[in-house]
Amino acid sequence: MASRLAREKAAQAWCVEKTSHKVMDADLAEAFGDILDQVWSQPLLGNATTAQLLDELKARAELGGYADYKTVAIDG
Repeated sequence: MASRLAREKAAQAWCVEKTSHKVMDADLAEAFGDILDQVWSQPLLGNATTAQLLDELKARAELGGYADYKTVAIDG
């Protein structure tokens, strides 16, 4: 089940001028919300600012010994 925020953001797709004439599909909005939650649950370092990256590196350095730490497990 999608979070309330994700469901509300997905529902906004039916509120823009280009799509406001379409009948809202609650199941589709819920599916969009689930997808948004999956995206939002990922670390944002791929879209991070330089300051955010530096903060992340500083935090890892302060922990000591975390040079190989990954924010997302990648198989392979």
